[in-house]
Amino acid sequence: MLNRMLKTAALALPALFLMSCGYGNVNGVSLAITDAPLDLATSVNISFAKIEFSGPDVSPFKVNIKPASSVDVFQLQGGIAATVLSGLQVKPGHYTNLRVTLAADPNTAQSNITLPDGLHILYIPAGVSTKVDIPIDFTIASGGSVNLTMDVDLRKSIIQDPDDPTKYQLIPSIRAVETERSGTITGSVDSSLIACLSPAVYVYSGHVTPTDVDIADPTHQQPLSTALVGLNATTGNYNFTVGFLPTGDYTVAFTCQATLDVANQSNPIQFTSMTRTSVQPRVTSFIALQ
Repeated sequence: MLNRMLKTAALALPALFLMSCGYGNVNGVSLAITDAPLDLATSVNISFAKIEFSGPDVSPFKVNIKPASSVDVFQLQGGIAATVLSGLQVKPGHYTNLRVTLAADPNTAQSNITLPDGLHILYIPAGVSTKVDIPIDFTIASGGSVNLTMDVDLRKSIIQDPDDPTKYQLIPSIRAVETERSGTITGSVDSSLIACLSPAVYVYSGHVTPTDVDIADPTHQQPLSTALVGLNATTGNYNFTVGFLPTGDYTVAFTCQATLDVANQSNPIQFTSMTRTSVQPRVTSFIALQ
């Protein structure tokens, strides 16, 4: 099942983005999107139709994307971000909400995913809004600049259609962070722990006991992000990177059972190593799981 195959990922619009590893200085509001590695899926294309910023004391600022534009999220990995929109001249004020409108119809391939058995339609099911409201919190003055990075968590967002196994449902799980206030966790995993083809790390806010993803239970302790662990052919080490994390304390846990983690149900996956760390703005924290 597809939801057993994905790690977190994010989206970008190819007609609008520039690849970047750093932080921008463009006047106005800039919006970037980031991605974490995938396994088994070879492409995940999701279409965007509109982006809107709003706040309690400002008029909504809208950007319509016509026709809706999509991107293969596999192009963004390992803490790299893509600038989607740059230098948006929004009115000065306090902004608290970012709304994105997705284009994912069940009868077309506007959004889609490619698996070993071919291309599959990815769609937003009935009862789930195509408009996704994402909490943000920034104030911009006239002539100022703010850079945001948006992350779409595919592990939480994609579920195989229970009635049609050739299609997959998109239930968007999206967060956003002010880029300059975010940091990165990168590290290594001892080779003795690598006993599977798809090793992964789960990253949680705070000092917690690690658990699986279960979007069906709103009280469940969810990971903020996950990442695939890969072999560095040059050093022989197994490494991972999780970028654009808000400032704070984190729990990082390793598992060889990520492929058993079904997004909309509880799965007793085992974590064989765990550590804690903290994230500071624009700082990379290095850890070792062993």
